[in-house]
Amino acid sequence: MRKLALPVFIVFCCLYVPAQSELELKRYFEGKYVRVRIDMPATKDGVDIYPERELQVDYSKYAQRIRNHGVAIQKGESVLVTKVKVNKRNIEFQLGGGGYGVLGDDSGYVSPQPVYKSDRERRLERELKQETDPERRRQLQRELDYLREDREREERYYREQARIETERRRQEIRYRALQAGSRFNIWFEKAVPPQVLTPAALMRLLGRFVEFDELEEDEFEADDEDWPPQPQ
Repeated sequence: MRKLALPVFIVFCCLYVPAQSELELKRYFEGKYVRVRIDMPATKDGVDIYPERELQVDYSKYAQRIRNHGVAIQKGESVLVTKVKVNKRNIEFQLGGGGYGVLGDDSGYVSPQPVYKSDRERRLERELKQETDPERRRQLQRELDYLREDREREERYYREQARIETERRRQEIRYRALQAGSRFNIWFEKAVPPQVLTPAALMRLLGRFVEFDELEEDEFEADDEDWPPQPQ
């Protein structure tokens, strides 16, 4: 039993430490205000940071998100930290709601109302297959064509209504997205290193992009000065 208990204890500790580190980050940052040094895209994709790379930010991708979604938080604006989340390969530093597009947010798309074949149209199709008299077939075909054209007109009408409603909703979504905040996503090549899971280390990782007006890094022991590492 002792041989079995030791590995279980080690696994428990490995799981417990990151959880405790995330809790420490949450307690320190969430509910406090910071000031951003760059415009923040109005989307949950936010700004991706890669501290282990020489080019920590892909500014072409950043610019594309600004063009596509607009600016939710302007440079120099003070904003509330609403969530800090540690995942396997990244840390989410969410501001003012974390950005539009999370699970549950409306995409804006409206499906057209379907228009089905009438009973009469289906009967005509069956009769036309069975009818052999040429004149009668022409009569059935004319009526069937009329019903099909009528149905297609109705389908076009509902498609256009759905297009108009989709555009209206997306206009509303664009406005709501500007009010929904943004986030920084800090990515690592393999996994989040334990040494970055302290408030002081996270502040240094974000220092180029965020001013921590209310927070003081000096109160922490500098036991993680190796982060971020120098790019190779």
